[in-house]
Amino acid sequence: MRIRVSLLAAILACVAAVATVQADWSSIAATAAIDEGDRLKVVLNNDGSAGIRSTISSTSAKLRFSVVKTPSLLVTIPRPDEVGSLVFVMRARDNGPAARVIATLKRVTFGYYGGPQRADVVAVIDSDDHPQGDGWLTMNGSLNSCCWIRNRVTGGAEALNFLDSAYFVEIQLIKNSAEGNPGVLAVGVLRGEP
Repeated sequence: MRIRVSLLAAILACVAAVATVQADWSSIAATAAIDEGDRLKVVLNNDGSAGIRSTISSTSAKLRFSVVKTPSLLVTIPRPDEVGSLVFVMRARDNGPAARVIATLKRVTFGYYGGPQRADVVAVIDSDDHPQGDGWLTMNGSLNSCCWIRNRVTGGAEALNFLDSAYFVEIQLIKNSAEGNPGVLAVGVLRGEP
């Protein structure tokens, strides 16, 4: 009997740990789809980053990351004053004038529920607007008011509307000469501090 209780406790602990780990991890866009025409231009590195192949002197390449609906991106009902604003962030490398990384968060609205079918730019992060260097730097961008909703009941924190919309991030890696070393390590939509 004691073995069964211990085994049950171990299984429940594992399930709880998995649920905790999976809670909001997918709001960080971690798996890229490389544009079909750019597959031979992009290298996926051992540290999880993506960049332009060192054998290519000048090119650009696009990667796309989906943003998945998670509880932290939705409107909070119980205590909206205890959560921060949505923030669009990217961890990227731009080592100077020969490199550039542009991240664009986009929303596609289907119009299934009678609203307009449209595509909007929610936010943009341009590495040229941030310090340049050989290391990884966390950069952020503000969300356009066109593309998020506010809790109507409380007027609290904004949220993404997944009811009739899908969100994805398009990363453009630009390399202007052999010295350029653009790269992206991660991109996501997160909650800031209240």
